[in-house]
Parts: sequence; structure tokens; C-alpha cells
Amino acid sequence: MIPDEPQAEDFRVIDVDDHRGQGVEVLRGYRAGELLFRMNGVLRDYVTQFTLQVGPNQHLDDPYVAGKVLHSCDPNCRLDPSTRRYLAVRDIEPGELLTMDYDLTEDYLFKAFECRCGADRCRGYVAGRLAEVPATAGV
Repeated sequence: MIPDEPQAEDFRVIDVDDHRGQGVEVLRGYRAGELLFRMNGVLRDYVTQFTLQVGPNQHLDDPYVAGKVLHSCDPNCRLDPSTRRYLAVRDIEPGELLTMDYDLTEDYLFKAFECRCGADRCRGYVAGRLAEVPATAGV
């Protein structure tokens, strides 16, 4: 067992819908600031659909749990790349899907996409913090 790895009694990966694919559902409540889990996986020097950037040219590949955390422009958790820990940024209730802001950790996404997260301040397009957003994105 790896310390702080995701536990089956706390989270489960579910099929969300045709647009978002799979996501991580929370099975118990968490309070703001609480540790959710530590991301584990294989360190790669390239980006894939299920990697999260933890440093320059360092991408942690976890196609099983952490790589399934969905994007939101108003997320309920965040990844600290230096510790690889997911933390709740607000209280999270059982049944919610874990969400993070991909633009806060990724220089460039594996595949940019039009965002449909529904947040009041949705940016409309997610490509990574260094990517140029097309002028027509989100229109």
C-alpha cells in the first residue's frame, strides 16, 4: 500500500456522459483544505490524455484514478504538483465528481477542448496555461 493513495471506500471511477467520459465520484464528505489523495503513476517526459504535469517535461501518468479527475473552471479540488497531493478547495459532498482546473497545472493539454463546465466564470476553452486560445473559442 502506498501512503495516501485513493481508497475504494472513498472514491470510485464512473462513466459520466458521452462528452466527459469517466470521472471520479466522491463517496464520503471532505472539508475544505482536507487531503483527498496522493497521485501515483508512471513519470513520463511527454503528455498523454491521463497525465498531469508535475514539473517541466515531467508528466505523471495515472489512467486509473487521478487522470480521470474532470476539469472545471470553478473546481472543488486542486493538485499540488510538488507533493502530488489533491486537496479540497471547498467542502465536497458524497456523490460529487472531483474537478480541478487543468489550466492551473498543465502548460499544454494533450487535447484542447471547449469547456462546458457550467461555472459562472467558465472560460469556454481549455488548452493549458501557455497555450494560445483561438479567438473563436467559446463563442
